[in-house]
Amino acid sequence: MSFEKVRYLNHNMMAIGRKIVPLRFYPTIRRILHKKELHLLRSSYSHSNDPEISEIMLYLDKHGFVSPPYVWADMTNSEVREKFSKVDVYNDADLNLHYTLLEGKRIYFPRNWGVNYIRQYYFGLQEIEQHPQSPHRYLTDEFSVDENSIVVDCGVAEGNFGLSIVEKCKKLYLFEPEERWMEPLKATFAPWKDKVVIVQKYLSDTTDEINTTLDDYFSDKEYPNFLKLDVEGYEERLLLGTKKILSSNDLKKVVACIYHKAEDEEIVGALLREHGFTTIPSLRYMIVFFEGRPPYLRRGVLRATKIQ
Repeated sequence: MSFEKVRYLNHNMMAIGRKIVPLRFYPTIRRILHKKELHLLRSSYSHSNDPEISEIMLYLDKHGFVSPPYVWADMTNSEVREKFSKVDVYNDADLNLHYTLLEGKRIYFPRNWGVNYIRQYYFGLQEIEQHPQSPHRYLTDEFSVDENSIVVDCGVAEGNFGLSIVEKCKKLYLFEPEERWMEPLKATFAPWKDKVVIVQKYLSDTTDEINTTLDDYFSDKEYPNFLKLDVEGYEERLLLGTKKILSSNDLKKVVACIYHKAEDEEIVGALLREHGFTTIPSLRYMIVFFEGRPPYLRRGVLRATKIQ
């Protein structure tokens, strides 16, 4: 069976799992798992000489499991809880979909998601992952999307990144393979449907019935100026199918997640530097649970700028 077919089946299996296990049980399951994960994390870094890691271990020993391991992500902190309490979830009666507000713009969620789960999901997504000090934050004051850019969002999910920059864009392409996000994405980006294209495809280094390369997709279109990559560890495969675009003078900036695989920072960085980009990893650490190994610490994203 091909790599792409396995990838497709894995996504379907995860979708089935979400249907079998009710969403209301997720917090309880996480609490049980986190006790074991915290013990394993402590063991892995008990002899670390890195002062930042030592500080993280002290924080976790005092406050328990927090991911990312910082006070601004800690729900035992009163300021964090107060922010969480202010996340409002609304219902669109016409569409029968729930939504929250991101910078005053509606961001919709799948119709089978309950209000409490949406509140938790959105808070973790926007207030934690995209917190100004988060290692997962895509943009910074120094690294942003330029006005009138053609932007490609690879791995869209609910669309928070695209929604945050849609008004800056000349054109915005949203690549998201999962069916559950199609209806909410169409609702979220309806006000900008004249310049937003939603593509239900996996991005890879091959093109077939369920995958496409960015080079193939943009073979008859104007090349993008900005790429955001968050595709669950397939960033390398995606970039291998984007060599023509990477080599062009049109593409100016790339932000890529590098925490899914141990070698991603090195491999993804090398691919980008090979095509004339300078690269800088985000600050601070994420706690990661992938690759069948104990939890470990890793930088979140790599920001790349084309050398002029």
